[in-house]
Amino acid sequence: MFKKILVSPWTALITLALVTALRIADPAFVESVRLRYFDTLVTSRPTEVIGVDVVNIDEKALERYGQFPFSRDIYGKIIADLYRRHAGLVVFNVLTPDRDRLGRDADYIAALRQYPTVLPNIGSTSSRNTPRVPGSVVIGPFHEQFVDYPGIIANQPGIEAAAVGVGLVNTLPEIDGVVRRMPLVASSQGKLYPSLAMEVLRVAGADTTFQVKINENGVEKMRIPKFGAITTDSLSRIWIDWSLVPEHYSLTDLPRDFEGNIVIVGVSAQGLANPVATSRGEMLPQDLQAAVLGTVIANRDRPAIARPDWADGGEVILIIVLGLVLVFFANWRKK
Repeated sequence: MFKKILVSPWTALITLALVTALRIADPAFVESVRLRYFDTLVTSRPTEVIGVDVVNIDEKALERYGQFPFSRDIYGKIIADLYRRHAGLVVFNVLTPDRDRLGRDADYIAALRQYPTVLPNIGSTSSRNTPRVPGSVVIGPFHEQFVDYPGIIANQPGIEAAAVGVGLVNTLPEIDGVVRRMPLVASSQGKLYPSLAMEVLRVAGADTTFQVKINENGVEKMRIPKFGAITTDSLSRIWIDWSLVPEHYSLTDLPRDFEGNIVIVGVSAQGLANPVATSRGEMLPQDLQAAVLGTVIANRDRPAIARPDWADGGEVILIIVLGLVLVFFANWRKK
């Protein structure tokens, strides 16, 4: 009797229904398995050095300059030195929401006015200082299509105003805590703010605005006029291509010529750095930003990593079709 029940086509159909329902419900463990498989596909690509360099404030830099955070006149000197070494654009990934304890903000502001520099902001549960809002053009209804933060922690007012650009550096981990996708735009209190990568592209392209096209499902496409269209998902996220890696340098051992590359400065010293969990393991924020930036730039010349909006529905249909085919052939062979 048990064998008859086990090989019955009704048992197979009930099993197929349960498997289909499980896929439609998409519980956490199913999504996690799918994301891990996707990791395998993405990380299997051979690595490729991109036109972005990372300069690390490491232990040797602390030995040279002293306790971190450094006096802000030192920040200005670092930025000036990078431009003397032919950096194309400097991204100084160090947030400065408080006044300099040594009173050297004026020196830093003077350097920012002289040397174009992109700075970070952070989306948070509350606001601090006044963030600069870059110009944006929204095509379509502005509803709840973006990652939204109640507030933004910005740099000191004079510093925020002196920077050539400011972008959000927040990550958006998946259900298992791993970062695989990054939003290029987020909202706060009804205003749009670009990510650091998006802002770097806007500044590099000498554009005053970025454009967002929205449909009934959310974000359809983004565009920086002189850079071109950027395909994203409905939350403005892109899948990060981890095969794109930057060149790394210590702040105390810089090359003579950056050859016009974008240079991202970040902290790597132990006890000060805050690694992020990614598909390639723990990664420093400046390396993550470099990968995001490299992904967007590379997508102009090759297809972007993407999971189509119809993928979920397609998987459910495929499970049903394959299941019915197997049930049919198994029952036919029995006869």
